[in-house]
Amino acid sequence: MTMVMGLMGAGISRSRMPRLQQFLGTQQGVNVNYCLIDGEGVDGFDPVARAQQCLAEGFSGINVTHPYKQRVWPLVSEPAVAGHEHIGSYNTLTFKDGVIRGANTDFSGFMRGYRFRRGKLAPGKVLMAGAGGVGRAIAFGLGELGATEIALYDIHLEQSSSLCATLNAAGYNARVVQQQDLADAITAADGLVNCTAIGMYSHPGNLFDPSVLGGQQWVFDAVYTPLDTEFIIAARTAGLQCISGFDLWIYQGLDAFKIFTGVDVEDSQDLISEALSWLD
Repeated sequence: MTMVMGLMGAGISRSRMPRLQQFLGTQQGVNVNYCLIDGEGVDGFDPVARAQQCLAEGFSGINVTHPYKQRVWPLVSEPAVAGHEHIGSYNTLTFKDGVIRGANTDFSGFMRGYRFRRGKLAPGKVLMAGAGGVGRAIAFGLGELGATEIALYDIHLEQSSSLCATLNAAGYNARVVQQQDLADAITAADGLVNCTAIGMYSHPGNLFDPSVLGGQQWVFDAVYTPLDTEFIIAARTAGLQCISGFDLWIYQGLDAFKIFTGVDVEDSQDLISEALSWLD
């Protein structure tokens, strides 16, 4: 029996997620057919309708990426993984018996990647840029990891304000940072997090001025194409511990595979090395 799965997003033609999921399927003896559902350039593309079509077509599930993670939220009848429902966005949907279940493997994958790099070290005070779909998941992950403060910056103030209110209601300590206070918040932080598109091949640059890097302890960049973003290079030069977008990508992919198939795949150096070679 073939399990049909896919990734729905916009501008995803270069995604390596099909290769990862099909590789895991081969490794674990699961017949996987994983496709791309790219809404970029499609007139009137409706991610809600397309997800419902996947359900009708017999898909086992789909991953959802930018810019549709929050759009598909209302489709979910129940969580696929307990504890993910409070985040406000889903990047993994499963279809069974006419029911759509949701999970957020950005949330779980980030925490696994963080612990892989930093062990039991707490995040401390964190300045996070970007309060969209992936930002919501990372912010909740930071809260679960024990961040003492999550300072949120987004060019869309309504997004950072909404996420801030949700985090505080969940018992975490969050605040909104506006443009005029950004430099001071960066300097005061123990960790810096980029959850914006800045740094991607199509959006080059570095939101964090290299001149203010060095007093922090660690950084995380959600961008993984390229692997070495301008932010990561500057942070490494400043002597900060770096968690890359690859760490998030590989662990959220492993978590998604388990949700889709029920098979838990342990990470290994061989798997990490193989997956890294695909992103070069």
